[in-house]
Amino acid sequence: MVLASASPRRKELLEQAGYNLIILPADVDETLPDGISPEDAVKYLANKKAEACAKFILKEKPELSDLPIVAADTVVYKDEIMGKPMDRQDAKRMIQTISGTFHHVATGVAIILPASGKKDVFCDVTKVYCKNLSDDDVEAYLDTDEPYDKAGAYAIQGIFGKYIERFEGRYDTVVGLPVEPITEVLNRFNK
Repeated sequence: MVLASASPRRKELLEQAGYNLIILPADVDETLPDGISPEDAVKYLANKKAEACAKFILKEKPELSDLPIVAADTVVYKDEIMGKPMDRQDAKRMIQTISGTFHHVATGVAIILPASGKKDVFCDVTKVYCKNLSDDDVEAYLDTDEPYDKAGAYAIQGIFGKYIERFEGRYDTVVGLPVEPITEVLNRFNK
């Protein structure tokens, strides 16, 4: 399978599920259309990444055109889409927004078979409940490297995991790739 992502977390999830991967990250403009919902945003970006990767494979690496391409995008949202924080202040705002309440994590996935043109694009959403963080908890967390390259300023599998009370849905959706639905789509494609 071709993974159109440089994410070590997505790579690890698929390898744990037994997939052999070729990593071909897709570099696309991630500007979103105005007014797009979080679910449509992640499907839009996952599809854009998968299409860019398929185009590259068909032009530059046709020997890979029989392999499925998997691309994904993940957002955290609570009243707004929370991407990767711009700086410490932005990360603090995000963490304070989700502290003591729930938020949603949506991961959009696009799977394309370049040779046949088969495609499926879907979104999986998990509701995540966060413990109430004190100001000291927030500042100590912001002193780590974790918040700054993660959507919503946290990783459930990282340091911040101790602040997650519970979740409703798939853990791997929050990490960044819902593996079970991907396997279901691939099985359907192979019939």
